[in-house]
Amino acid sequence: MDDLDRLPCIKQGLWFYGGVTCCHVRIVRDQMLHGSHDADDPPELALDRMMDCFYVRYDLPHAPRQPADWHDGGAALSLREAVFLAERRLGPSIHWND
Repeated sequence: MDDLDRLPCIKQGLWFYGGVTCCHVRIVRDQMLHGSHDADDPPELALDRMMDCFYVRYDLPHAPRQPADWHDGGAALSLREAVFLAERRLGPSIHWND
């Protein structure tokens, strides 16, 4: 998933870890919906598929002068769904840069 961190950000903002510490959230667009690669999952979930999709990436508090370590916040098939996914995972008080 490190390749996702190199994709250009199409929406970004700030969220508050523990309601106090300011952290970053971003949404990137990709043309590959990554599957689970789990043999127990049905093919539509297990296999990678070529299609437009959006990934939520977020960081947690880190020491100054260290680069952000991006975490996986999930995948969505639309930007609107990705925003909803981010707000559900990180809290409704994300401050998006428009």
